[in-house]
Parts: sequence; C-alpha cells; structure tokens
Amino acid sequence: MGQASVLLAPTTTVQKWGLNSYLGRVNYRFMDRYLFTLTGRIDGSSRFGLNNKYGFFPSGAFAWRVSDELFLKNSKAISDLKFRLSYGLTGNDGIGLYNSLPSYVTSRSVFGDTEVVTTQAATIGNPDLRWEKTAQFDAGFDLGLLNNRIQVTADYYVKTTTDLLLGIDLPATTGFTTVIRNIGSLQNKGVELGISSVNIDGKFKWTTSGNISANRNKVTRLADADQYLVTDPGTSMQTIVKVGEPIGSFYGRVFDGVWQTTDAVKAAGALAQTGDIGGAPRFKDVNGDGVFNNATDRTIIGNGLPKFIYGLTNTFSYKGLDLSVFFQGVQGNQIFNYTRSVTEIDPGATALQSFIDDHWQTEKPSNNRPSARQWNFTNSSYLIESGSFLRLKNVSLGYRLPLKTKVIRSARVYVSGQNLLTFSKYTGYDPEVNSNFTSNTTYGIDNYAYPPSRTFTIGGTITF
Repeated sequence: MGQASVLLAPTTTVQKWGLNSYLGRVNYRFMDRYLFTLTGRIDGSSRFGLNNKYGFFPSGAFAWRVSDELFLKNSKAISDLKFRLSYGLTGNDGIGLYNSLPSYVTSRSVFGDTEVVTTQAATIGNPDLRWEKTAQFDAGFDLGLLNNRIQVTADYYVKTTTDLLLGIDLPATTGFTTVIRNIGSLQNKGVELGISSVNIDGKFKWTTSGNISANRNKVTRLADADQYLVTDPGTSMQTIVKVGEPIGSFYGRVFDGVWQTTDAVKAAGALAQTGDIGGAPRFKDVNGDGVFNNATDRTIIGNGLPKFIYGLTNTFSYKGLDLSVFFQGVQGNQIFNYTRSVTEIDPGATALQSFIDDHWQTEKPSNNRPSARQWNFTNSSYLIESGSFLRLKNVSLGYRLPLKTKVIRSARVYVSGQNLLTFSKYTGYDPEVNSNFTSNTTYGIDNYAYPPSRTFTIGGTITF
C-alpha cells in the first residue's frame, strides 16, 4: 500500500444527542366504576433550537364501567360495557441530528500550484426549530355480549398535528437545496372497529376476529404558502403538501390518451406540446386555457394513503388439530409504478417483451399505451395505479401430539404458509409497497421494490 499513487485522507465522525424527560401521573377510582387518569410530561431534546428544546405534554382520560351499574349488573345479554374518553398531547423530534445548526464539510482545492484543505457550508441551520405537537381526542367503548362470546371495541378519534416538521425546497441560488422548518398543521380523523366472536364452542371450536379502520387525512395550515412541492430523489416524482388535501398526494399531468397521427398534433395547435408526433402521449388541458403548459396544467393525480384497512382471522380446532387463516386488505390508495417507466419503454433493458408489443405502433394504433420510443410520460397519471388488495397473509395448520410424560408436558407440530395469495389489479410485483419509507410526505412509490417472499415453514414445539 505504500506504493499507492492516490492518498485518501482519513475521516472521523462523532455524533451525540440527548433527551431529558420528567413524568407525573395521578390515577383515581371512584366506586370501581368511574376511572380518572391525569398525566403531565415535560420532554427536552437537544435536536431543537436553543430556546425551544423543551415542550410540555399533558393528557387526561376518563372511563365509565357501565356494566357494573345496578341497571345492567344482572343483564344476560350485556356482560361487559365500558365507555372511554381521552385527550392528550405528544411530541415528535424525529428530524435527525444537528438540523437546528449549520454544518460544514471539508474538501480540497488548488490555489495556484498548491493543494489546500477548505471548509464550506453543507447545510443551513434553523435555530427556531421546535417540537412537533400532536393533540388527540378519542371516544370509544368496549362491549361484551352473551357472556363475552361476542366482543366489540370501537373508537372515534380526531388527531391534530401542529408545528409540522417538514423539509422544504430552497432555491439553489442560496447555496442550499433544503431546510427543515415548522410549517403548518395536519388533521387525521377516523374510526376503528374490532369484533371477535366464539361461533362454535365444544369439541369443535371456531372463533373469528376482525378489524377495520378508516382514516381521513387533511393538511389544515401551512406557514408561508398554501402548498409545497416535494420531489422524490429516486424517481423525480413530485408530491404536494397542500391546504385542504391529504398529505403526500401525487402531483403531475393527467394522461388523456395517445396522439394517433402527427396531423392530429398539428390540428390541435397550441394544445399540443412542441415536438409531439404520432404515438406521443396526450395530456389534459387542466385549466382549460387551450394551451398545454407543464407547470400550470398539473394537478393532484392520486394519493398513497388508503381509505381503509382491514383484517380477518378465523381459527378452527378439533381435538388435537388447529387451523388458523388470516386475510388482510387495503382499499382506496394509489401507487406510482415507476418500475413501469422502464419496463415498458426500454426493450434493451427488459425481457418483458409483451409490454412492448402492446404499445402504439403505426400499423397497430393504441389509445392506452404510447409509443415505446416516448419517454415524457413519467410524472403523469399514466403510471398511477390502484393499490387496493386482499391478501391471504397466513395459513397455519398444527397438531398437538398425544405425548405427555413426566418430562414433556406438551408437543406440537405445524406447517404454515405466508403471502400465499394476493387479489389485486396492480400490475407490479406487489401492491403493498413504499420504496421511500423514510419520507413523511411520500407514500406508495414502487421504485424496483423487492416483493415479499412466499414462505412455507414446517416446525414443532416441545414444552418441558
């Protein structure tokens, strides 16, 4: 190594941060039916600016066990009933380290004939960074029927997040491209419902448990503007944070078919893009001014957040045999299938020849797929697909061996399978995808995401 002609300078990295918290709680129970909880919490994080390191987060909860009241105590139908109310604040400091401080990097440059070490600004600091706060109201109940053979849990919540911590784009002329700021507020509200039941109870036993939840997300305020655009670094797809809309909505052009001939492009005049020819994608004139403009004719074209999610588990047992079947589903979300932008237009880079054969060709026109030679449909609704799916997530079959000795208390063998079947209209490998899982403003982008494996397992357990 001593004969190397290129010398690499050594580097060092040191990181340090701290969290300082104080917590107090009071619980009070009256007549074993009325339950109260009050909590106060103070958190301090080194990640924030000098004057904003600490935040105060109180909460309170009340529960009423109605089933213990005299008018329900001897009820044969209602075996358990409890109402719940709660309200509280929590804080978020998940912004990484040193974002409230300017940072610098070293590099090398040449002045005259001499190489020197230089220091330059890498990120712009924000000394005003403070805690992102989330206030949540929750109202719900727990219900048990027929000696708890049927159990229901239901909740309604309103969750409001203020002082949102988001990275926003800066003009490159400033010398920086992004900065983290507290820029607005966000609201989530929805319902959650869980039901479990003992359908058959005897030698043969059958139980069911299911849940469904629906959430509606909306940006309610931004600091300096009514919207911010966020660019995904891996795909250049833009999402928009806009007042009145769900966070992370896909933002782009609306695909409106395919130009069939160059004469049709010329006849459209100002509506067509410069350079369009037969086989090129056609986009919608969103603002209706008769001119297609890549900046003003963009709109929200989808969102990666689902309308609701659900799951259902059925468990059967008979003597030593047991069978469990679990389904999960997602409904109402969209996926930006960036993978298609390559597999459909670059025959030299893919073996999916069927995609190429279905595209627009002079002798084989199509109004659904542009010519394979066209590239300018990436940031458009052409690549937006439904992400709804129903999946047979897990099936497990087991048998409890009739093996019991002084040493072995029980033994069981089983076989299970995961990700066995998926019902979806999504054309990619897997609808349960999010390539940019570190972003809080980008959901549902498929950038060559590796699909989950179908797994089969055979095993056993022994209890001594």
